[in-house]
Amino acid sequence: MKRLAVAMCAAWLLAAQCALAEPAVTVRALDLKAQPASDAKTVVSLPVQSAVDVVTRQGAWVQLKSGRSTGWAKLFDIRLAGSGDAAPAKKNGTGIADTLGLAMGNRGSSVTTGVRGLDADMLKAATPNATEYAKLASYARSKEQASAFARAGNLKSREVSLLGGQTENATGAKK
Repeated sequence: MKRLAVAMCAAWLLAAQCALAEPAVTVRALDLKAQPASDAKTVVSLPVQSAVDVVTRQGAWVQLKSGRSTGWAKLFDIRLAGSGDAAPAKKNGTGIADTLGLAMGNRGSSVTTGVRGLDADMLKAATPNATEYAKLASYARSKEQASAFARAGNLKSREVSLLGGQTENATGAKK
């Protein structure tokens, strides 16, 4: 009886995962990675126009299932089902509008993908990187060094208008 319950739970979870997967197609040949990182080990290589299922998303990465293989790829490398066809078929036009695909009704579709930045959990887990901070600090220059660089490049000081109509000179003083 216990085995039956475990088997039913496993079947239910598998069915739920299949139901939640989003069908997609690769828009270019790509490597599925073991982890969501460009330098991760390649699990399998997929050709362009491969049918895949999106299992989950993590930032700009998506976990894809292709056959028995599961791995990570960049979101920009896939097209979700229902997001429009690829570029329209080419016609034998010779005009500039035909060449650029600007003829009436021949514009095709475009895809825009948004990737969120840092979330609250990422900020809470952030730790300072002393090595990178030291590297950043090594780029700092004194005012005298900056002025010498400007003189050597024959650069001139100029006033820049601020919002609200005020101006600021090269020393940062508002006028």
